[in-house]
Amino acid sequence: MIFMMNGTTSLVSAEGRTVGDILAILDERAEAMGEIIVEVAVNGVALSPDELAEASNLAASGEGTVALVSEPAADLKARGLESLIELVQAAAQAMVSGDSEAADSARKAWESYRTSFGGLFSAEEASFMDAFGERLAPGNSGAALGPLADNLAAFFSERLAELRNPGEAMMAAARLFDAIKEDLSEVPVRLQTGKDAEAMRTMVLAVELINKTVRIMPEFVRASSSVPLDIGGTAMPEFYSALNGVLRELAQAFENKDGVLIGDLAEYEIRPRLESFYSAIRAAAGTL
Repeated sequence: MIFMMNGTTSLVSAEGRTVGDILAILDERAEAMGEIIVEVAVNGVALSPDELAEASNLAASGEGTVALVSEPAADLKARGLESLIELVQAAAQAMVSGDSEAADSARKAWESYRTSFGGLFSAEEASFMDAFGERLAPGNSGAALGPLADNLAAFFSERLAELRNPGEAMMAAARLFDAIKEDLSEVPVRLQTGKDAEAMRTMVLAVELINKTVRIMPEFVRASSSVPLDIGGTAMPEFYSALNGVLRELAQAFENKDGVLIGDLAEYEIRPRLESFYSAIRAAAGTL
């Protein structure tokens, strides 16, 4: 068989393999390029999920053409987020209206959405969606759904903005770091002087900032022509590996309630590493 991706013939050996084997290889290639396969057609006929499962068992060395269509994962998720933001607001309005038919329609629309787009979301994002879905269940009051819908819309609007403009999202993360970097240096003193709440708030913000930066980075790299190859002389993969090590140590310090170590990590590890990272990002973008 001839295997094609977005109209281009894919170079892959079919000998001794099934169609499913080849599709798995091409799926890995698409994922490495930040894309998701959205359609598989055999001899010009798009396959349903059941038909795809059956075709996957065929010998890849047979006759015919298998054509795949892939789309950038970011574009697919962005469209999904746009639909989600509209859906949560509409569902909340339907539940508050007291119209049972409108409420039933909202539940069906929500289930359909989760089936179609559920695989695009992280575990954290899915947990928020699950909580909203539970509030849509029959017997639940719609009174508190409005504020929850507003919070969800704001949360996912931020995620949408990160996908639509990763460069601006990264600069926003850099500005957030500027706002908390002095607080990071104050964490040890605050922990030693009974200001634990202030210190913990700073640490939570720092961890959220790191998560945001890691989340933005893949699209930032794909969209930007000025991504630094190293951070302060350390190659990007090594920098990330070291930062992950610091985060693991921080998690252990929290588990052990080790305030001294938390303070040391904040002042001597997290702040300087993030400062180096955002300085490199700004220098590469010419915004220093």
